[in-house]
Amino acid sequence: MPGKFNKMHGMREVAKQAGVALSTVSTVLNNSDKYVSEEIRQKVWSAAKELDYNLALNKRSSHKTIAVVLPFITSSFFSNVLYGIEDVVSKSNDLLLFYNSDYSFEKERNCFRTLNRKITGIILDSLCPLNMETEYFNWLEEEFISKGIPVLVLERRMENESFYCIYNDNYKYAYIATLHLIELGHRKITHITGSPLMLQTQERLNGYIQALRDYNIPMDQELIRTGDFTPYSGYLAMKNLMDICNDFTALFSANDQMAIGAIKALRANGKTVPWDCAVVGFDNISVSTLIEPSLSTINVPAFQMGRLAARLIMDANEGRFNPAKNQMELNLIVRRSSDINAIYEWELAGW
Repeated sequence: MPGKFNKMHGMREVAKQAGVALSTVSTVLNNSDKYVSEEIRQKVWSAAKELDYNLALNKRSSHKTIAVVLPFITSSFFSNVLYGIEDVVSKSNDLLLFYNSDYSFEKERNCFRTLNRKITGIILDSLCPLNMETEYFNWLEEEFISKGIPVLVLERRMENESFYCIYNDNYKYAYIATLHLIELGHRKITHITGSPLMLQTQERLNGYIQALRDYNIPMDQELIRTGDFTPYSGYLAMKNLMDICNDFTALFSANDQMAIGAIKALRANGKTVPWDCAVVGFDNISVSTLIEPSLSTINVPAFQMGRLAARLIMDANEGRFNPAKNQMELNLIVRRSSDINAIYEWELAGW
């Protein structure tokens, strides 16, 4: 990605120029109460002036503006995340800017290139490919974090503790979802993956594969179909699978929306759920309880994830300490799409 991001002088350059620590620069430029000698303060301000460094305007504004960048704001999962963010922010004077990257990493990057520097925090569910992670997140750190603008990354465990992150153990719970089907006696289990661009797609695929291996079930590449997290992609993936293979008995889908699309395709081809094909999804969106049969799934508390994200960013702006890494607790919910004897559950809220 060389040359794709405009280079701007940040706090790191100021620290290098002044010969002081990055934390000292942050203390001086943000007018913190922490003690720094007058001599050091002058060095920092002189270096900032030489480098034409401008302090982020968020520190000068009474209103704080948080930018939220999500892959697909209108999807059931991300709308619940956004609802959680808004639920917290609406109780303050803070403002929200919503950006929809539409599952496009290029569009996501363009959002950041055009962001007004008056923003005071960023909540991001990134589409950054693994091979571009280092360069991209270094750039985000330089452009925003070093200027006092906290960045929180959703659904990705960040080793760099300059970032806040909220993440899920996708591998573990994909394993649990597949194991549930294995324990019901299924041995020919298909999997519909999500968008290849997204990290959780590979993590959930790996969990599925490992569960098969641990129980000595041969992994059949033909049983793995690619979707993009939308219901229609689940429908097409299942339809394509049934055209070439008809003896599978279970499906683990990388999200609920694709699972629902797959159930539609199964029914269109005269198959019944769970007798001909048991189905388990991932996310526990509200509509999953309303379809017939109700969908077994991994519960990801999206609303709570959004609330936590907003609190962490707002706390960071107020100087309150929180852990950088935050893992959400997930759980398997068994409904009738995999086990006909499961207790029927329905939910009318949240959609």
